[in-house]
Amino acid sequence: MSIRFFIDPQTNVPHIYKHRDKHRVSEEKIEEILVNPAEDRLGKEGSRIALGRTSSGRFLRVIYVPDPKPNSVFVITAYELKGKPLTAFRRRHRRKSIMKRNAFPLGWDKERGAKVLEHYETQAKGEAVMEDEAMLELSGQAFIEVPTELVPMVRKLLAKHKAGEWLTIE
Repeated sequence: MSIRFFIDPQTNVPHIYKHRDKHRVSEEKIEEILVNPAEDRLGKEGSRIALGRTSSGRFLRVIYVPDPKPNSVFVITAYELKGKPLTAFRRRHRRKSIMKRNAFPLGWDKERGAKVLEHYETQAKGEAVMEDEAMLELSGQAFIEVPTELVPMVRKLLAKHKAGEWLTIE
């Protein structure tokens, strides 16, 4: 990843170094968060905010702007999460972690999941093929190969069809 930094006009060094006691963040740790953020959301004026935990255990907030060049960003500032922002971040991720571990979809439970797992774990390859073909016949759908450049147009057509709009093909 190519990372450029906002240069402070007074010191002529990246802003993250201007207030060393406040920011205490290295360029390497910033890259660590940008490469694998726990959260990445829209910020002010088209900026983005990446939050995450470094390999050394620090929680950082990185404010950046995506560069037009692929895999390149312009970092405005970065600092350690502390106090209420850190508490809120941990709370959000604790909830997500619990939900990921043990939340079944509505109408499902451990027993139903185990039953389906048993079915597919013991299914012979021939049975799997027959099941797939039977489902295609029942669903009223078909699988076709489409050139990659036509995929966006096909998606639009499918969305219109699903919305009940009449299609006119020119």
